[in-house]
Amino acid sequence: MQTYKIGRDFNVPFPIDDTHTSVSHNHASITIDGDSWILSDNNSRNGTFVEENGEFRRYDKVKITPDSWIRLGEQGHRGYYFKARRVLYPNNYREDFDRLYEVFQEYDNSKNKLEEYRRIAKYITLPLMVIGLCISVMPWVTRFQWGPRLSLAFSGILSPFIQDALLNKLGKKVKNLQKELICPKCRRTLSKDDIINKNHSYCHAH
Repeated sequence: MQTYKIGRDFNVPFPIDDTHTSVSHNHASITIDGDSWILSDNNSRNGTFVEENGEFRRYDKVKITPDSWIRLGEQGHRGYYFKARRVLYPNNYREDFDRLYEVFQEYDNSKNKLEEYRRIAKYITLPLMVIGLCISVMPWVTRFQWGPRLSLAFSGILSPFIQDALLNKLGKKVKNLQKELICPKCRRTLSKDDIINKNHSYCHAH
């Protein structure tokens, strides 16, 4: 079992620069026991937070994973953001960039599919409405009281359903993947070149 203390005291195993003024000198600690990772707040003044579903939640003690995003102190530059595994590899972001490259490839493929499906949906919607209208006036349909209405309703429902199936679900996937394309050091959005080169041009994480 190994415990890593985190704070602005440079005698701790994971020191943080003094520019992050809302971080305490002995702010928090991460205890690793095999596959179990526990994050503990050391009675810090401004709190210890873990990201869950895109939001940071304050904890005194919580089980985390090596990929958990942690914030010490306030939001913005006064606080400090890092992934839990940084306590093991403080200045080595190679593993993170390898993972980001895989995410980017999935994002790029999904984005291209979304553009293709948008073109398809654009040409499908109107023909479906026309087909529904044509069917609604056919003799074998008009013989039934509800035939014309059902055929129009069917085409009216099918078109939005296709758009939802082809566009909305894939669009959400693209947005979620895009949110993951952030620097493992400074949490700023990475460019395509940053990800391919595995080196953030802004903070020089690599």
